[in-house]
Amino acid sequence: MLTRYMGMSPKSQSYLFTFGLALCLLAMVLTDMWIPIVAGAFILTGLTVEAWIRVAHIIPMHEEMRAMQKQLNKLQSEVRTLEYED
Repeated sequence: MLTRYMGMSPKSQSYLFTFGLALCLLAMVLTDMWIPIVAGAFILTGLTVEAWIRVAHIIPMHEEMRAMQKQLNKLQSEVRTLEYED
């Protein structure tokens, strides 16, 4: 799911989906077209929750994992150099 919307940053997507959800809820209050708006609100709620989870948890976790992988590779190369010295 992280590669679904590549044209925008994840933070911009979360703001866009939140704004769309607010517009859906406003439309539900102001109009009588409940069925299509409720369907849109359900879809936008899912997109909004997914986008905010991605921004708050998944992207920082991936960055942390990349940093740990770099550190692991560095330690493995140090171990290899020590093994060759012996």
